[in-house]
Amino acid sequence: MANEKKGKVVQMLSPENYIRQRARTLPISECRVNKEWKESGLADVLVARRHTNNNLTFGLFLVDLKCLGVKDATWRFNVPESEYQEFLDLMDRNIDNINIPYPLAHNIVLAGIEFAGEYGFKPHKDYSSVAQYILEEDTDEVELIEIECGHNGKPLYLHGPSESDARVRQIIAQLDRMAGPGNYTIIDEADWDPDLEEDEDKWDDELDEEIQLNLQTKSPGLQFKVQIQGINNPPVWRRLIVPSHYSFRLFHEIIQETFGWWSEHLYAFSPGGWNSSPQIMEIDEEEDDLGKGKKMESSETPLSEYFNKKGQKFHYIYDFGDNWDHQITLEKIVEEEISQPSCTDGEGQCPPEDCGGIPGYANLKIALANPAHPEHEELKEWLGLDEEETWDPAEFELEDTHDSLAKLFMPDPKTNMGE
Repeated sequence: MANEKKGKVVQMLSPENYIRQRARTLPISECRVNKEWKESGLADVLVARRHTNNNLTFGLFLVDLKCLGVKDATWRFNVPESEYQEFLDLMDRNIDNINIPYPLAHNIVLAGIEFAGEYGFKPHKDYSSVAQYILEEDTDEVELIEIECGHNGKPLYLHGPSESDARVRQIIAQLDRMAGPGNYTIIDEADWDPDLEEDEDKWDDELDEEIQLNLQTKSPGLQFKVQIQGINNPPVWRRLIVPSHYSFRLFHEIIQETFGWWSEHLYAFSPGGWNSSPQIMEIDEEEDDLGKGKKMESSETPLSEYFNKKGQKFHYIYDFGDNWDHQITLEKIVEEEISQPSCTDGEGQCPPEDCGGIPGYANLKIALANPAHPEHEELKEWLGLDEEETWDPAEFELEDTHDSLAKLFMPDPKTNMGE
């Protein structure tokens, strides 16, 4: 009798399960895509749904219509309007986005997946596990819109400058198997899009100019230990010595180079991680407000402004989707003045780009270590590993890392001669 009087227990759904089970019941709030998606063949598609509390759940899909389909997928659950607008501000910094009707957004994503699937390329893991449920189910109720994929009916692989050699080998091997030699095209991304080539050249010139300018000045060195949070057995960290007059933007380049990241995503430095203030990042000059908290331009903020005492800690967040949180600890201030950075120690191999953050990397290590694991072969192929190759999470070559950093920050004789 007592049992009959007990109230009904309501089981709360996790954000992932809520999206899988209920997101499609929420009305569409808006859909967006980059204006040049047809010309470039790369579409950043955003689909947002609104809750009854006026918060939003949304997905962002990076779709390669020329070859690879959904290369990346990010989702956010039940976020306030202000946080959603902050995300849009970040998204709009360097891309001209336009509003589109939902059927067009739906067809862009599904067309990319279908075309890529013909050649064995699967959507990004985050799409398959969660983000796909932000889209409507693919039925006859959604208007069919023809979307051009490939180039002249064949795959066209746009080889970006930041893609690793292993990733390139994996893609080419897949195209050879599925399309056949001669039945696909490979070109540099810059050659396909003149505007992109111009932007990349401008970015490279600006970075090189900043590096060369800073190499002409000496200042006390700051010895940092930078370690990715949440990774153990082995941990992944680097010991870096950086001139104190260097900007946070150059510190970002140093971290990217020494860890082995591809510099494909946004980043921010902050004292307490994401959403702590200030956020030190690259800010579009035309943006007045990127959201809550104080924002500072990374190229204009020297390390010496924040680091002046042994033991100070800071955070570097790379890729706001996978959310790689690097803890920065100032171990000591080196009295000898220096003009170039160096990497003096480290441990552990950098996780593969876009592997799904800490949970995805943990699963990847388990699967690669066990040939009987159902995802073992698929992940080896994704990493571009040959049959006899293995993934060693403990791999770290100090000499190679130091040399690559020295090459990036090599003085230009013409600059030093004042030419």
